[in-house]
Amino acid sequence: MIRLDNTSEQSIITMLRDNNVLNHDQVKQIETLSKESGKSQLETAFELNITNDVKIAKLLSESFSIPLANLEQIKISKEVKKFAELRYLKDNTIIPFAVDGGKIKVAIPDASKLSLLKNIQSLTKLEPELHAASLKEIGQFIVRLDKGEKANVQKTEKIQQVKKKESAVPLEVESDVIAFVDKILNEAIKLETSDIHIEPFKDTAHVRFRVDGVLRIMDQFTDFLKKDPLNYNSVVTRVKILSKLDIAERRVPQDGGATFKYGDKEMDLRISIMPTKNNERIVMRLLNKEAGDKSLDKLGFADEDLKLLTDAINSPQGMVLVTGPTGSGKTTTLYSILKTINKPSMNILTAEDPVEYELEGVGQVQVRDDIGYTFEKALRSFLRQDPEVILVGEIRDKATVDIALKAALTGHLVFSTLHTNDAPSSITRLQNMGTPDYLISAACTLIMAQRLARRTCTECRVPDDKITPKILNNIGFTEAEATRVKLVIGKGCEACASGSSKIGTGYKGRMGVYEILKITKNIKDAILRKATTQELKDVAKRDNFRTMQDMGKELLLTGDLSFAEYQRILTMD
Repeated sequence: MIRLDNTSEQSIITMLRDNNVLNHDQVKQIETLSKESGKSQLETAFELNITNDVKIAKLLSESFSIPLANLEQIKISKEVKKFAELRYLKDNTIIPFAVDGGKIKVAIPDASKLSLLKNIQSLTKLEPELHAASLKEIGQFIVRLDKGEKANVQKTEKIQQVKKKESAVPLEVESDVIAFVDKILNEAIKLETSDIHIEPFKDTAHVRFRVDGVLRIMDQFTDFLKKDPLNYNSVVTRVKILSKLDIAERRVPQDGGATFKYGDKEMDLRISIMPTKNNERIVMRLLNKEAGDKSLDKLGFADEDLKLLTDAINSPQGMVLVTGPTGSGKTTTLYSILKTINKPSMNILTAEDPVEYELEGVGQVQVRDDIGYTFEKALRSFLRQDPEVILVGEIRDKATVDIALKAALTGHLVFSTLHTNDAPSSITRLQNMGTPDYLISAACTLIMAQRLARRTCTECRVPDDKITPKILNNIGFTEAEATRVKLVIGKGCEACASGSSKIGTGYKGRMGVYEILKITKNIKDAILRKATTQELKDVAKRDNFRTMQDMGKELLLTGDLSFAEYQRILTMD
């Protein structure tokens, strides 16, 4: 018997229950035995002789007034084979078995497929005609299809060879869309890309990778997208299929996710598709599961900063805030913190949008604004779940921050994020949201701001002759320091090259740049008297606060940071 996904299986169980084939007690018995044996609920029902696949097919036919297919008598045509190879139909166990004029006849095992009629039509350009079929017949028909596909082994091998060639090899035919999308993903993973942009324009289309925080056009993919307008549409459809989105819907934005295998590595994809004037625009964020498994001491903290952070996260209560722009590594830092403090005696709950990495032993909740399950509501429910530690993915409004701060005052350790330029301005941001000063002063224990900077390539570093003492003096070096400091820049080499280019960027990899503001008594007093951001910074410096600019200057001296990169991420107007 073929194995169905959970949606299909539950659809069949519901149909059996609604038609009184299963009663409440039998459903509970099936659920219990299924969990104990590790078998599916359907397999369990069959073993109990409560029903069988033939009865299910007949019931599906009668309940939804669709014909019952006899797949054993069907001769498989070339046209059927062509449609059977469509990944979307395969993934959803939709079995094409005949093409008749403008219609395509498909066999389905359960009622959940009824909602996919529009997608089937959009994909095949034919009107679908649904037929019920037993799981056994569907399984046997799939075997027959697979045997017929042996003649296509050589073609499949050619596609695999194309995948292994250099990125510059063009993919020129419609049937290679799957290989083309796989090539994009493979290349992106190889280059440690954080985001993939597939963008349509009036007369062309581009694929851009965000590598080390900077977008760059990947020219090797342009020809395929430009060659035929249908190619771009096919790529959009392929990405929608991967992320289980509605392939027929092109009027509104859609968000989804997928998992992509690269060798032995699995990458989660967060996918956003948005309609534009010219076509739909795709952005895929690559979430490396290993990124959420870094320990704090591997993130590049200075010893004194690491001690401040370690002390704060080992406190029994209080709030720790991590701030920075999108893509600055806040999630990686927070997950590293949770990994550090996670132990069996701790009840840790997180509210995230989305849940980017799975953490063993941590209760992770997906926030759903579309159904009203906001950070605020998640946080209120958390307080009834007896937690020691709470992570709120992002503070977006006054209600959320008030609850989080009160939780931090009542025996909970709370972590969250804000979007501010630096640590001291986070306090001003909370005040501007209407949060009482006494609450901020009493509950906040530490605020950390961070950026991700591109590291100067170690293979092609050369002196940067354009940097004068005056320039160095302007960013805080003394006149004496400015005259003797010599900065470096990456000239570009094969080691830092990417894509089809043999000329490198001068950068290889990224590193964190941090500032950590401990909420001392002096800072608390400054908060209560409504000090400005600059006044808060001045008070903090008297308490040995090091800014990100201070850390940046240290990295300039080591050669890890170029002046251009310092300006890009640390110059704040």
